[in-house]
Amino acid sequence: MSSDAVRDIKDKLDIVDLIGDYVRLKKVGSNFRGLCPFHNEKTPSFYVSPERQTFHCFGCGQGGDIFTFLMLAENLEFKEVLEVLAEKAGVKLISSRENKRKPSLYDLMEEANRFFRSSLESNAGRLAKTYLSRRNIPEKVLEYFEIGWAPPGWDNLWRHLLKSGVTLKEGVDCGLVLEGKKGGYDRFRGRIIFPIRDLSGRLIGFGGRLVDGDGAKYINSPEGILYSKRNNLYLLNRAKKEIRDKNRAIIVEGYMDAIRLHLSGYGESVAALGTSLTEEQARLIKRLTQNCYICFDSDTAGQEATIRSMYLLQREGLEVFVVELPSGKDPDEFISMDKGKELFFQSLKEAKPLLLYHLYVRKHNLERSRSPREAVSELLNGIAQLPVETVSPYIAHLSRELGILPFELQKRLAELRMERENLSLRTSDQGDDISGFRKGGQVIPDTGEVPDTLEASLLFLLWNDAELRKRVSISKVLSLIADEKTRTAACALLSGDTPSELEERWLSMGDTFPLKAISLGGNYMEQFENKEEQLSVIFSALERKKRIARFRELKTRLIQQKATREEIEEYSAIKAEMKDIIF
Repeated sequence: MSSDAVRDIKDKLDIVDLIGDYVRLKKVGSNFRGLCPFHNEKTPSFYVSPERQTFHCFGCGQGGDIFTFLMLAENLEFKEVLEVLAEKAGVKLISSRENKRKPSLYDLMEEANRFFRSSLESNAGRLAKTYLSRRNIPEKVLEYFEIGWAPPGWDNLWRHLLKSGVTLKEGVDCGLVLEGKKGGYDRFRGRIIFPIRDLSGRLIGFGGRLVDGDGAKYINSPEGILYSKRNNLYLLNRAKKEIRDKNRAIIVEGYMDAIRLHLSGYGESVAALGTSLTEEQARLIKRLTQNCYICFDSDTAGQEATIRSMYLLQREGLEVFVVELPSGKDPDEFISMDKGKELFFQSLKEAKPLLLYHLYVRKHNLERSRSPREAVSELLNGIAQLPVETVSPYIAHLSRELGILPFELQKRLAELRMERENLSLRTSDQGDDISGFRKGGQVIPDTGEVPDTLEASLLFLLWNDAELRKRVSISKVLSLIADEKTRTAACALLSGDTPSELEERWLSMGDTFPLKAISLGGNYMEQFENKEEQLSVIFSALERKKRIARFRELKTRLIQQKATREEIEEYSAIKAEMKDIIF
């Protein structure tokens, strides 16, 4: 793969925008700061430099550029990251070994999407368009939401994919094809199709809505290589900017609900792809905002799903509110009513915080239940999951509604919190590993390879200055670097390889250490005003470090009575030269 592609991608993409999809960043001086996604922390130590287009965490030491970040954040290999970022940047990848790249599973998904879109626009799609028209979905937005149509035949899509040389295994791996006794056949048949893209915009799955006939109303792509319901939210790739701008996310249940809200001016809306939210989905939202508004169906099942989801979101550190709708209405139906947009706007303004909503839903149980004690116990167990500061403003209100004196209520909540903490301690196999970083949803231990700051700074200077690489003495540079990995990276730079070529080589080999060192060095260099000062300070500091290391080595030999006459003289000379060394 040409190293020009790496350079072109970095020229066209902004690291702040990319990392902003994963971390809520706040501008601090000339940089941006947020909570590190690679280890657990409460105080932000993760910095992004728009000037250098790098990131660095002072907590866990991770650092690098857009390629390194995406490899760590998505648990991808360099080749996969290159393809994702090239598509984002509009850069065409040309392989040096082959003129035509074998299509990936993502390519097959895009081909299927083109087939579904084409089918909707053909005569075969008239039934689907009629249905969408009845649901007040304007034809002009069908392309924007990429809505398609899976014809009712047995294997229309599969026969289309076969012409492109797609294998049955690839079709099954994508979740598009099912394997029968007589071969492959389409998973989606006679359904309106809703493409599901991940946060970075990759097409990972489809949802299908039955228009006519028997069968489940909705089906989704199966859990597999590409699609995971628990790790995605419908329309999040389109909603992420407005979520950040408005500092809130509205979560609904279904595809049509999310589309209706987008059409009504609520572009911060996403669908949960079901009634049960997951921790992974909560973390996706938390990357973009702290505020979450749940707007599920208003029936009993919807209320129970709302309560479960609210506590899950709250445990992940989100502020949760509930948008109440009239009984029996979902968001799509509600907004489509006469004056529905105005009524929804009012409902959004009057959204209830988690605690009051839970009390509201359970109130009829308290009034009608033969065992009110059980109803109160269930409610208090939920409230005890909330932070003290969240509950405190509502103690008086709860006390009146539950008929419990305020001090008794606080005492019972404190006891329940203590029980939860003790249970957590007993059932936890191990504590949080704050020395690791998250990768693919799992905590991966840090390798412990921490670059030396001064040596990393010299590597940074070499990386960013082609003229310096030409004029500096290779032997001098290498003599100042003790760490073998840093020395190897410097040697590669000084041997004529360009930074783009080296980056591609390192990342394709899975070696992120050099880029982590360069990122660390760049952060250290920010304290100096100009390039000449940077060079002077770093070379001087490394020379001093080298002399101190030699002094300690000679001192050890003297103590062991192994020093030669020349070494004794050298020891004395360094001692006289560097009087401030602690002997």
